[in-house]
Amino acid sequence: MKHSVKATWMRGGTSKCWVFERSALEVPGFTADEVLLRLFGSPDPRQIDGVGGGTSTTSKAVILSPSEEPGVDVDYTFAQVGIEQAVVDWGSNCGNCSAVIAPYALKHGWVDAIDGQVTVHIRNTNTGQLLVERMNLDGTQSAEFIPGVPFPGQAVEIGFLDPAGGTTGQLLPAGEALSTLQVAGNGTQPGFEAEATLIDAGAPVVIISAAQAGLDAVDFADWPAQALAESEKLEKIRRAGAVAMGLSDSAESAQRAIPKLAIAQAADQGDEGDFRVMMLSMGAPHPALAITGSVALTMAARKRGTIIANLLSAEPGEVLRMQTPAGQMQTWQREIEGRTAVGTTRTARELAEAQLSFDPVAPPEVQATAMLAGEPALAPASAQLLDDPPPHKRRTVFASVAAFAALGLGATLLGGGLLNPPATTADGDYAGETLEMVIPLAEGGGTDTWARFVGQELVHDIPGQPGFAPINEAGGEGITGSNRFASSAADDGTELLVSTATTVVPWVLDRDVVRYSFDKLEPVLVNGTGGVIYARTDAGVDGVKDLVDRKKPLVFGGITATGLDLTTLVAFDLLEADISATFGFEGRGPVNLALQRGEVDIDYSTTSSYHSAVEPLAEEGSATVLMSFGQLDENGKVVRDPNFPDAPTVVEVYEELHGKAPSGPKLEAYKTLLGLTYTYQKGLWAPKDAPEEAVELLRESAHQLSEDKEFNDKAEDVLGGYPIVADENLSQRVKDAYTVTEETKGYVTALLKDSYGIEID
Repeated sequence: MKHSVKATWMRGGTSKCWVFERSALEVPGFTADEVLLRLFGSPDPRQIDGVGGGTSTTSKAVILSPSEEPGVDVDYTFAQVGIEQAVVDWGSNCGNCSAVIAPYALKHGWVDAIDGQVTVHIRNTNTGQLLVERMNLDGTQSAEFIPGVPFPGQAVEIGFLDPAGGTTGQLLPAGEALSTLQVAGNGTQPGFEAEATLIDAGAPVVIISAAQAGLDAVDFADWPAQALAESEKLEKIRRAGAVAMGLSDSAESAQRAIPKLAIAQAADQGDEGDFRVMMLSMGAPHPALAITGSVALTMAARKRGTIIANLLSAEPGEVLRMQTPAGQMQTWQREIEGRTAVGTTRTARELAEAQLSFDPVAPPEVQATAMLAGEPALAPASAQLLDDPPPHKRRTVFASVAAFAALGLGATLLGGGLLNPPATTADGDYAGETLEMVIPLAEGGGTDTWARFVGQELVHDIPGQPGFAPINEAGGEGITGSNRFASSAADDGTELLVSTATTVVPWVLDRDVVRYSFDKLEPVLVNGTGGVIYARTDAGVDGVKDLVDRKKPLVFGGITATGLDLTTLVAFDLLEADISATFGFEGRGPVNLALQRGEVDIDYSTTSSYHSAVEPLAEEGSATVLMSFGQLDENGKVVRDPNFPDAPTVVEVYEELHGKAPSGPKLEAYKTLLGLTYTYQKGLWAPKDAPEEAVELLRESAHQLSEDKEFNDKAEDVLGGYPIVADENLSQRVKDAYTVTEETKGYVTALLKDSYGIEID
């Protein structure tokens, strides 16, 4: 039976949310959790079969109803709908989304305007927090802008009444304005102390200084990017704060969303704000500021001895101006109806009204499966909504995953072992487990396509046939997700990292923001690719001898010198070719078009795009294929690429140009990069501490897959004819390939600086 749910799509502040009336989610036989998960299309990193937007700021639900409590107009329940996991978090409030309540309540006749002003009294059922919202209808606030939103909206003034201690019962849960946190170390890094203000107002927040965060010498505009380099340390501080605030019994069990972390610095002379601040939410820099977090910062500014108060040059007035990387945000503290109120102004806009539909088909065995798993029977949605969810309690909805198994969700997440009890991965059986694959790049690209294809095939060869959950954590050229994996990946063999040239090259270059290291990971499988270097014939290139002794250098079109282009740049330097370079193209496709227009002279192509992008140009005579990059064999020698058997390798071209075999640092650097970015370009990695039995099991399964003819026939287009490598010698081969000498690092760094003016940070 298909169900239809009425909803309104609205932007509130810097978030987007679907607004439901409480009764609309009362679907007989299903909890509110199940209905929301199905409507939003979770669990799925793209939420492709639902209305979720695939990010934490666009996977939010606001549930409203007129209130029966005296003095309250609207009861407001907030739900953060999981994306990759079948989880609905009812434990917090969202200040940005709360901005939609006043315009929604006015439109539906729950409140009236008096003298052109709307006032709405709201109770947030998640936390018990009371809010007052005000909205002018005289047109003066209908087109306001806020930081982080490119378009205007209706201004809504949001005040939190008596917000101190809403979660812990105290404004300063540790009892003092400054606390010294004892941050635990690990096997390789010692523990340390961190000075912080622990405050609970609007939401629990750990506030530290820029110096404590390692950002004091960094330009404020670069904080979001540089924070990635400090992510492991910052997360440890936040978790230590959770324990000190009484929100968690241990750092390991602390929730990812609570408390939030804020980094503050005194205002610079040219700043318009009272101080600088950047907030992190779920480990990532917030686009501007979380509203609930801004309430805590506002009260901290007025509490003597806190980190914020110590940064201010003067006592704050009613309005506090906070400078964020996205722009300035203003908050205020005043008396409303005889009570202390802290708030700010957000904007809201209705985007669409919709009838959302889903067909929750549940097979008869679902209830039995849920009971075998120790779960209670499914409760009606009305019971879930009428009883206010307890503060900060996360409910994992195992039963909801089973309920939607017929729709393809349960099978994806939990695999074929629902009726089996969970097993450890070290026992030779992955039954009941889910293999999570962290893809540190966006959906839809070559690496994402490769990872999803390999993962879906691999789980069928792993004993127990675990579920498969691809998780995209894009950002920072693949560095963000890789850093997160290195700091917090499960070490039981159920979570693997996908690598590609984009993530390998920054590691080779020792970039400051990189916090992962491939010598601290265990390879499960690797897969290569190849490529060719070709040139425009109208630039006077008929063969390899036209690369040297030129009157005018050939122009190479590049994307970035610190990505896959680097291997080509080292090849040019090894060959002593007369080349200049221009960077900034958005992909190899645009470079190819620029070459055809005569704007650049020389380019390279990977195997996957060779037949469509380069071969036609070679056949018509407008381009000349000069060489292939080659491949590394088992002994580390450069040999011909089987996909380009007639094309000489870079090493062979050197011999033709210079009459001798290459040697020295340039050759070693080229061979190193060839192995990292082509022969072993893509890989799956497990944490170093994963059980040896689990890693071996994964490798054996991958090796079995690599020998499957049916798989290889199917994989021809995706893998480009390059085999998956997961044999018994994999670990040593990869170790040899991923050993980058200081001499190679020094040479590459000097090449980028001296030839292209690029200094590595």
